[in-house]
Amino acid sequence: MTYRTEQDKINRKEANQRYYKLEENKEQKRNYMKTYRTRDYVKAKSHEYYIVNKMHWGEITKAKEKKKNNWGGNRVENKQILKNHYEWCKANGYDSSWYKNEDLHAVNAERFINSAKK
Repeated sequence: MTYRTEQDKINRKEANQRYYKLEENKEQKRNYMKTYRTRDYVKAKSHEYYIVNKMHWGEITKAKEKKKNNWGGNRVENKQILKNHYEWCKANGYDSSWYKNEDLHAVNAERFINSAKK
């Protein structure tokens, strides 16, 4: 079935939504989805999605357990990503003044000692 305009697509989508909201048509939709989920390519796709997102779901669960009142929990930045981006910026000549390294004092002290030894 080809659609002539974007408006036809929207109207068809709305018509389908209205159709399946009716109680007598919900069973038809459930049966279709049961057969759809048994298809091999759908199973493979859902399994791949599960594998990719499993670690992310675990982090959400941990955050929920930490802080029951706030669904998302405390947001934690991944410092390794920032550090890698900082190093990439430095190596390619881009501005890296945005990077705030908490270990900067220790790193500078180590560099100072190493340069004094030479």
